Amino acid sequence: MKNIPVYLFFICICAFSLGCDQCKNKCASVDAVLPDNNPSGYEVVLKVSGLSQSAKVVFGTVEASTRPGAKSDEIIATVPSGVSGNVEVSVEEGDCIARYDDFVVSGSLPSNVQPSLPNIIIPVPSSLPQSQTNITNFWVNAADPEGYKYGIRLIGDFNGGIVTTDDSFEFNSDDPKFNNNPVSGTVNNNINVISLAVNRTAKGGIIEHFEGSFIEVPSFLVAKAKFVIYLVSQETGRQLIIYYPN
Repeated sequence: MKNIPVYLFFICICAFSLGCDQCKNKCASVDAVLPDNNPSGYEVVLKVSGLSQSAKVVFGTVEASTRPGAKSDEIIATVPSGVSGNVEVSVEEGDCIARYDDFVVSGSLPSNVQPSLPNIIIPVPSSLPQSQTNITNFWVNAADPEGYKYGIRLIGDFNGGIVTTDDSFEFNSDDPKFNNNPVSGTVNNNINVISLAVNRTAKGGIIEHFEGSFIEVPSFLVAKAKFVIYLVSQETGRQLIIYYPN
Protein backbone atom coordinates (compact mmCIF):
# COMPACT_ATOMS: atom_id res chain seq x y z
CA MET A 1 0.00 0.00 0.00
CA LYS A 2 2.88 2.36 0.83
CA ASN A 3 4.15 2.02 -2.74
CA ILE A 4 0.97 3.51 -4.25
CA PRO A 5 1.41 7.22 -5.02
CA VAL A 6 -0.81 9.48 -2.91
CA TYR A 7 -2.70 10.91 -5.91
CA LEU A 8 -3.56 7.40 -7.09
CA PHE A 9 -4.83 6.59 -3.63
CA PHE A 10 -7.23 9.53 -3.72
CA ILE A 11 -8.33 8.60 -7.25
CA CYS A 12 -9.18 5.12 -5.99
CA ILE A 13 -11.14 6.55 -3.05
CA CYS A 14 -13.11 8.84 -5.38
CA ALA A 15 -13.83 6.00 -7.79
CA PHE A 16 -15.02 3.84 -4.92
CA SER A 17 -17.28 6.51 -3.42
CA LEU A 18 -18.60 8.12 -6.63
CA GLY A 19 -18.19 5.53 -9.30
CA CYS A 20 -21.31 3.49 -8.57
CA ASP A 21 -23.81 6.09 -9.75
CA GLN A 22 -21.61 7.03 -12.69
CA CYS A 23 -21.30 3.40 -13.79
CA LYS A 24 -25.03 2.93 -13.46
CA ASN A 25 -25.68 5.86 -15.72
CA LYS A 26 -23.18 4.69 -18.33
CA CYS A 27 -24.41 1.11 -18.64
CA ALA A 28 -27.85 2.11 -19.98
CA SER A 29 -29.85 5.02 -21.34
CA VAL A 30 -33.41 6.18 -21.94
CA ASP A 31 -33.25 7.59 -25.45
CA ALA A 32 -36.84 8.85 -25.68
CA VAL A 33 -40.23 8.81 -23.96
CA LEU A 34 -43.16 9.00 -26.40
CA PRO A 35 -45.12 11.13 -25.88
CA ASP A 36 -43.06 13.18 -23.42
CA ASN A 37 -46.20 14.32 -21.54
CA ASN A 38 -49.26 12.38 -20.44
CA PRO A 39 -51.80 12.35 -17.58
CA SER A 40 -51.73 9.61 -14.97
CA GLY A 41 -53.33 6.41 -16.21
CA TYR A 42 -52.11 6.78 -19.79
CA GLU A 43 -49.31 4.81 -21.41
CA VAL A 44 -45.99 5.96 -22.83
CA VAL A 45 -43.31 4.18 -24.84
CA LEU A 46 -39.77 4.25 -23.45
CA LYS A 47 -36.98 3.75 -25.96
CA VAL A 48 -34.08 2.27 -23.98
CA SER A 49 -30.56 1.00 -24.56
CA GLY A 50 -28.79 -1.57 -22.38
CA LEU A 51 -31.97 -2.63 -20.57
CA SER A 52 -34.45 -5.45 -21.04
CA GLN A 53 -38.20 -5.09 -21.36
CA SER A 54 -38.63 -6.34 -17.78
CA ALA A 55 -36.70 -3.42 -16.26
CA LYS A 56 -38.38 -1.44 -13.47
CA VAL A 57 -39.72 2.00 -14.43
CA VAL A 58 -40.18 4.75 -11.83
CA PHE A 59 -41.84 8.15 -12.32
CA GLY A 60 -40.44 10.43 -9.64
CA THR A 61 -40.61 8.06 -6.68
CA VAL A 62 -43.58 5.97 -7.84
CA GLU A 63 -43.07 2.68 -9.66
CA ALA A 64 -45.11 2.23 -12.85
CA SER A 65 -46.77 -0.85 -14.26
CA THR A 66 -45.12 -1.94 -17.51
CA ARG A 67 -45.41 -4.31 -20.44
CA PRO A 68 -43.12 -5.11 -23.38
CA GLY A 69 -43.22 -2.85 -26.42
CA ALA A 70 -43.32 -4.00 -30.01
CA LYS A 71 -39.52 -3.92 -30.30
CA SER A 72 -36.83 -5.28 -27.98
CA ASP A 73 -35.69 -1.78 -27.03
CA GLU A 74 -39.17 -0.55 -26.08
CA ILE A 75 -40.94 -0.63 -22.72
CA ILE A 76 -44.54 0.53 -22.38
CA ALA A 77 -45.27 2.11 -19.00
CA THR A 78 -48.48 3.48 -17.49
CA VAL A 79 -47.99 6.88 -15.88
CA PRO A 80 -48.79 6.22 -12.18
CA SER A 81 -51.03 8.30 -9.94
CA GLY A 82 -49.48 10.42 -7.22
CA VAL A 83 -47.09 12.33 -9.48
CA SER A 84 -47.53 15.63 -11.30
CA GLY A 85 -45.59 18.25 -13.23
CA ASN A 86 -41.98 17.75 -14.30
CA VAL A 87 -40.76 14.37 -13.08
CA GLU A 88 -37.68 12.24 -13.64
CA VAL A 89 -38.31 8.86 -15.24
CA SER A 90 -35.79 6.23 -14.17
CA VAL A 91 -35.41 2.74 -15.57
CA GLU A 92 -33.62 0.26 -13.32
CA GLU A 93 -32.32 -3.25 -13.85
CA GLY A 94 -29.72 -4.92 -11.66
CA ASP A 95 -26.85 -2.47 -11.17
CA CYS A 96 -27.93 -0.33 -14.12
CA ILE A 97 -30.08 2.75 -13.89
CA ALA A 98 -30.91 5.22 -16.65
CA ARG A 99 -32.72 8.54 -16.24
CA TYR A 100 -34.90 10.78 -18.39
CA ASP A 101 -35.45 14.29 -17.01
CA ASP A 102 -37.88 15.87 -19.46
CA PHE A 103 -41.20 14.13 -18.80
CA VAL A 104 -44.30 16.09 -17.75
CA VAL A 105 -47.29 14.53 -15.99
CA SER A 106 -49.97 16.79 -17.41
CA GLY A 107 -52.62 16.10 -14.77
CA SER A 108 -55.70 15.82 -16.95
CA LEU A 109 -56.75 16.22 -20.54
CA PRO A 110 -57.41 19.80 -21.65
CA SER A 111 -61.01 20.89 -22.07
CA ASN A 112 -62.94 19.08 -24.78
CA VAL A 113 -60.12 16.78 -25.87
CA GLN A 114 -61.36 13.38 -26.93
CA PRO A 115 -59.51 10.55 -25.12
CA SER A 116 -57.54 8.23 -27.35
CA LEU A 117 -56.75 4.54 -27.37
CA PRO A 118 -56.02 3.00 -23.95
CA ASN A 119 -52.98 1.25 -25.43
CA ILE A 120 -50.01 2.65 -27.30
CA ILE A 121 -50.03 1.84 -31.01
CA ILE A 122 -46.73 1.65 -32.86
CA PRO A 123 -47.60 2.36 -36.49
CA VAL A 124 -46.54 0.39 -39.56
CA PRO A 125 -46.71 2.31 -42.86
CA SER A 126 -49.40 1.13 -45.22
CA SER A 127 -50.13 1.20 -48.91
CA LEU A 128 -52.31 4.21 -49.58
CA PRO A 129 -55.99 4.03 -50.50
CA GLN A 130 -55.35 5.47 -53.95
CA SER A 131 -58.09 3.40 -55.53
CA GLN A 132 -60.56 5.41 -53.47
CA THR A 133 -61.61 8.72 -55.03
CA ASN A 134 -63.92 11.46 -53.84
CA ILE A 135 -64.22 9.91 -50.40
CA THR A 136 -67.06 11.30 -48.29
CA ASN A 137 -67.35 9.08 -45.28
CA PHE A 138 -67.02 8.65 -41.54
CA TRP A 139 -63.67 7.57 -40.09
CA VAL A 140 -64.48 5.96 -36.75
CA ASN A 141 -62.34 6.19 -33.61
CA ALA A 142 -60.84 2.76 -32.89
CA ALA A 143 -61.09 3.54 -29.15
CA ASP A 144 -64.89 3.58 -29.42
CA PRO A 145 -65.95 0.08 -28.26
CA GLU A 146 -69.47 0.44 -29.63
CA GLY A 147 -68.44 2.02 -32.91
CA TYR A 148 -69.81 4.96 -34.88
CA LYS A 149 -70.22 7.20 -31.82
CA TYR A 150 -67.08 9.28 -32.32
CA GLY A 151 -65.01 10.00 -35.38
CA ILE A 152 -64.17 12.42 -38.15
CA ARG A 153 -65.95 12.88 -41.44
CA LEU A 154 -63.31 13.47 -44.11
CA ILE A 155 -64.51 14.99 -47.36
CA GLY A 156 -62.01 15.02 -50.19
CA ASP A 157 -60.38 13.26 -53.10
CA PHE A 158 -57.85 10.77 -51.74
CA ASN A 159 -56.59 9.75 -55.18
CA GLY A 160 -53.06 11.07 -54.66
CA GLY A 161 -51.58 14.51 -54.28
CA ILE A 162 -52.54 17.08 -51.68
CA VAL A 163 -56.16 17.16 -50.57
CA THR A 164 -57.80 19.93 -48.56
CA THR A 165 -60.50 18.76 -46.16
CA ASP A 166 -62.13 22.10 -45.32
CA ASP A 167 -65.70 20.75 -45.39
CA SER A 168 -64.97 17.94 -42.94
CA PHE A 169 -66.14 17.80 -39.33
CA GLU A 170 -65.82 15.93 -36.04
CA PHE A 171 -68.82 13.99 -34.80
CA ASN A 172 -69.93 12.42 -31.53
CA SER A 173 -73.43 11.08 -31.03
CA ASP A 174 -73.17 11.18 -27.21
CA ASP A 175 -71.38 14.45 -26.43
CA PRO A 176 -72.28 17.77 -28.06
CA LYS A 177 -68.81 19.16 -27.28
CA PHE A 178 -67.43 16.85 -29.94
CA ASN A 179 -70.26 17.10 -32.44
CA ASN A 180 -70.10 19.06 -35.70
CA ASN A 181 -66.79 20.75 -34.91
CA PRO A 182 -65.05 21.94 -38.10
CA VAL A 183 -62.07 19.90 -39.33
CA SER A 184 -59.58 21.25 -41.84
CA GLY A 185 -56.22 20.10 -43.12
CA THR A 186 -54.40 18.24 -45.85
CA VAL A 187 -53.83 14.67 -46.95
CA ASN A 188 -50.69 14.18 -49.03
CA ASN A 189 -50.71 10.69 -50.50
CA ASN A 190 -47.42 11.24 -52.31
CA ILE A 191 -45.48 11.21 -49.03
CA ASN A 192 -48.20 9.74 -46.77
CA VAL A 193 -48.51 12.76 -44.48
CA ILE A 194 -51.83 13.84 -42.95
CA SER A 195 -52.35 17.11 -41.05
CA LEU A 196 -55.73 17.86 -39.47
CA ALA A 197 -57.02 20.61 -37.17
CA VAL A 198 -60.20 20.11 -35.12
CA ASN A 199 -61.67 23.44 -34.05
CA ARG A 200 -63.71 23.20 -30.83
CA THR A 201 -63.43 26.87 -29.81
CA ALA A 202 -67.12 27.58 -30.50
CA LYS A 203 -67.95 25.08 -27.72
CA GLY A 204 -65.37 26.21 -25.19
CA GLY A 205 -62.61 23.86 -26.29
CA ILE A 206 -59.32 24.22 -28.12
CA ILE A 207 -58.06 23.81 -31.65
CA GLU A 208 -56.41 20.39 -31.60
CA HIS A 209 -53.85 19.68 -34.31
CA PHE A 210 -53.14 16.14 -35.45
CA GLU A 211 -50.23 14.84 -37.53
CA GLY A 212 -50.18 11.33 -38.93
CA SER A 213 -50.39 8.91 -41.83
CA PHE A 214 -52.13 5.84 -43.23
CA ILE A 215 -50.93 2.65 -41.50
CA GLU A 216 -51.46 -1.08 -41.85
CA VAL A 217 -54.71 -2.24 -40.29
CA PRO A 218 -53.89 -3.37 -36.70
CA SER A 219 -54.83 -6.94 -35.86
CA PHE A 220 -57.63 -5.88 -33.52
CA LEU A 221 -59.32 -3.97 -36.37
CA VAL A 222 -58.89 -6.47 -39.22
CA ALA A 223 -62.54 -7.52 -39.17
CA LYS A 224 -63.77 -3.90 -39.11
CA ALA A 225 -61.42 -1.68 -41.08
CA LYS A 226 -60.53 -1.25 -44.73
CA PHE A 227 -58.12 1.68 -44.20
CA VAL A 228 -56.63 3.12 -41.02
CA ILE A 229 -55.23 6.56 -40.21
CA TYR A 230 -52.85 7.02 -37.28
CA LEU A 231 -52.79 10.52 -35.75
CA VAL A 232 -50.95 12.16 -32.84
CA SER A 233 -52.26 15.29 -31.12
CA GLN A 234 -49.68 18.07 -31.12
CA GLU A 235 -51.26 19.59 -27.99
CA THR A 236 -51.57 16.50 -25.78
CA GLY A 237 -49.48 13.71 -27.33
CA ARG A 238 -52.68 11.73 -27.52
CA GLN A 239 -52.83 8.93 -30.10
CA LEU A 240 -55.94 8.74 -32.25
CA ILE A 241 -56.64 5.92 -34.69
CA ILE A 242 -59.57 6.35 -37.03
CA TYR A 243 -60.64 3.78 -39.57
CA TYR A 244 -62.75 3.53 -42.70
CA PRO A 245 -65.08 0.54 -42.15
CA ASN A 246 -65.18 -2.46 -44.45
